[in-house]
Amino acid sequence: MELLGWKIKDTEPCPCGSNKAYKECCKNATEAAPNASKKPPEVQVMEKMRASMEKCCLYPDQTSCKGKIKEAHALQNNKIISLLAGSEHHVYMLNAKKKPILVPLENGEVIPIVEVSRTSANDATTETCFCDLHDNIAFAAIEKGAPDFDDSEEMKFVYAYKAFIFEYYKQTMSMKIFRQCFKTNPKAFQSKESVAIYRMLQLKEKEFEPIKKHFDSEILAGAHNGIFTCVVKIAEQIKFADYAFIALSYDMNGNRIRHTKKGVMHRIALTIFPEQGKSWLLMSCLEGEKKIYEKFFKQMQEATVQKLKFYLNMMLPLFSENMVLSPDLWKSWTEDIQGAYTYYANLNGSDGKRMEMCLGFALKNANRDKSGSTYNTLPKINLFL
Repeated sequence: MELLGWKIKDTEPCPCGSNKAYKECCKNATEAAPNASKKPPEVQVMEKMRASMEKCCLYPDQTSCKGKIKEAHALQNNKIISLLAGSEHHVYMLNAKKKPILVPLENGEVIPIVEVSRTSANDATTETCFCDLHDNIAFAAIEKGAPDFDDSEEMKFVYAYKAFIFEYYKQTMSMKIFRQCFKTNPKAFQSKESVAIYRMLQLKEKEFEPIKKHFDSEILAGAHNGIFTCVVKIAEQIKFADYAFIALSYDMNGNRIRHTKKGVMHRIALTIFPEQGKSWLLMSCLEGEKKIYEKFFKQMQEATVQKLKFYLNMMLPLFSENMVLSPDLWKSWTEDIQGAYTYYANLNGSDGKRMEMCLGFALKNANRDKSGSTYNTLPKINLFL
């Protein structure tokens, strides 16, 4: 699939999903459907995401589905979430299921901000993307009996799959909801900003499908092959957890990671979580992507504790859509720090890229400090309190 720029071409399939050419479908629509929202397109998609997530099962063999579609946890409730929640039985995270705050800017734009809010342990990181049977089957290696991580190939595979498939579900729902919104109000969704959202969703669709195909084939074969995983043990019990399917642009020394090849971005499945007295950071990619990430993975495994924490404090807040914070950690931060974390977590698009570039410079400067003292400097947002 060739991406076509910031305008919808006459001959490409209409973004509404009709399979008709754009010029024969929504191009000439002049009026919105009755009661169509006048909010910015990105706000419309966000609000619809909050209200209209479809129930489905993403297990590769859907002919054997059994039981209802459940609120499946991306991070295990009976192990990771419960450990963070403690006796308070709740955690803190960006809650996309709550209505975002709309912040007006001087130029007339409106920015949606998702707040960090108190969330029940039972509701944290849940999505309706597996039936009861397949949720139990797919993740048994890391769920059944709440086992400690044992560095087995099966566990590494399942953690990588879980980080990927929950992001795949959200990507799929985002595209479906964008199409629905475009069909309802095509005129509003023809702006450059809206088309940029659509192109991003198209590109992710192109990038995600081969990954899903690999996981599906391995699961159906009862195998756990083709995944290259970096395992980093942290000798303390951290007060947060996170999962993501991301492409970090900078390594630990501030050098660019060349993760985009022929227009395709190659991502890593990342999971970081605590256990009793220790914690684990897992980063996985396909074996075919090993050359892209093996140098970075080696850096992470060989880094000092101070350098590792410095890097994670720099980068993780930018990818914290799914991060879960313990009440102890959240409450230890001042309102100013809480606000800074919320700001970082809501950055996206060009703003997020600019911030990541700034952090890349900071990482490079820290690496140039031969005394190593920079790595001992406590950042404003410190995840390791």
